[in-house]
Amino acid sequence: MKSSLLISRKIYHNIYDYLFPKGVYFQSVAFIFAEIFKANDSLEFQFNSWYPVEFCEYKCRCREYVELKDMMRQKIIKRAFDLDAAIIELHSHMCLKGAYFSTTDLQGFKEFVPHVWWRLNKKPYAAIVFSKSDFDAFVWVDDPQQYCQMTEIVVDGQQLCPTGLTLANLEKRHGYWTF
Repeated sequence: MKSSLLISRKIYHNIYDYLFPKGVYFQSVAFIFAEIFKANDSLEFQFNSWYPVEFCEYKCRCREYVELKDMMRQKIIKRAFDLDAAIIELHSHMCLKGAYFSTTDLQGFKEFVPHVWWRLNKKPYAAIVFSKSDFDAFVWVDDPQQYCQMTEIVVDGQQLCPTGLTLANLEKRHGYWTF
C-alpha cells in the first residue's frame, strides 16, 4: 500500500529546525496531527497541525535516548481525539545520515501503537525518525501489530523517500520483518 504524508515546505522546515536546534545534541520529539484519506491501495496523511514537545514534558532526553512523561502521551491522544486526527510521531537521531529506528524505538511501538489505535478508534498511526539528512518511516494501517514502510513524504509536491534501513536491518538479523 502506498502511504504518504503531505506537508508544506514551511512547516516541514519548521519541524526540522525544532528537531535539530543549533547547539543542542539531544533527541527531540514532535507530533503531527493529520487527516486521513484512504483510497483503493493508498493512504494519505494530510497535515493539520503539529506539536513540539516542550522541555518539561520529557522524562529523559539525551543523545541516544528520549522518553516522554506519561501525561504527555495522554495529552497527545486527547488532542488527536479532539481534532478527529491521526497521529504521526516524529523524533530525531543525532547521526548525519542513515536514519533507522532503534531497538528501543521498536519496543516503544509495541506498547504505544495498540493503545493509540484503541483510543483513536482504529485510526492509522505513523512514526518518522530523522537523521540530519534523511529519514525512515513506518505506518500502521489496518492493524496495530502490523507495520509497513511509509512510501514518502511529499513536501509541496516534492517526493522524499525513506531510507528503508530499519526493515533492511530487521530482515538481515531475523530473516523477516518483525520486532
